[in-house]
Amino acid sequence: MRPLIILENLEERAGRWLIAEYAEASTAAEEKGVELVVSGYMPGDLEGALLRRGVKVMRDASRLFNRPDVVLLDLWAERQLEPSEALSARAFVVGGILGDHPPRGRTRLLYDKYCYAARRNLGPLQLSIDGAVKALLQVLGGKRVEEVELVHPLRFSFSTPLGEVEVELPFAYPVKEGRPWISRELMELLQKGLSWEEAVNLSP
Repeated sequence: MRPLIILENLEERAGRWLIAEYAEASTAAEEKGVELVVSGYMPGDLEGALLRRGVKVMRDASRLFNRPDVVLLDLWAERQLEPSEALSARAFVVGGILGDHPPRGRTRLLYDKYCYAARRNLGPLQLSIDGAVKALLQVLGGKRVEEVELVHPLRFSFSTPLGEVEVELPFAYPVKEGRPWISRELMELLQKGLSWEEAVNLSP
């Protein structure tokens, strides 16, 4: 049975960072033979933008996947996702949330929508949307959550005409081939001056 990952969008704006994270998550899933769809609220031209990027959309996945063999990934869940559990699950729900720092626990907004799903965490650190998908893919590959190598926080610098610019993303990112597994597109968006307000919601 081919597993399914559902990204339930909870953002009210279809910004470039959000679209890039969804596209990156979709690419990572497809490379591992895992289907991924974006579901839920579709602000502005989000659906069209995702379809143009080859990302699948399912308007209301909860109608089919609010069931006990589905796992809702939640930072605040009491139990950690186990590899055996992951392999037997029909689908996984990941909150489409551009992280707050500190986290506000907005995944709880999906509790009613997926009231029959099992709630599990991927460890104590807040992951980006695509980071959560990438960590999940490693668990589906047989790793225990604690065996997934993470970088937290992610720090890097860019050379600009005005000198070095240092950036810190306060989220955990999985490691691939010894390097933080973040998309080239997101790095380029930051280097081109994508506003921090679009990349990370700083509201209290």
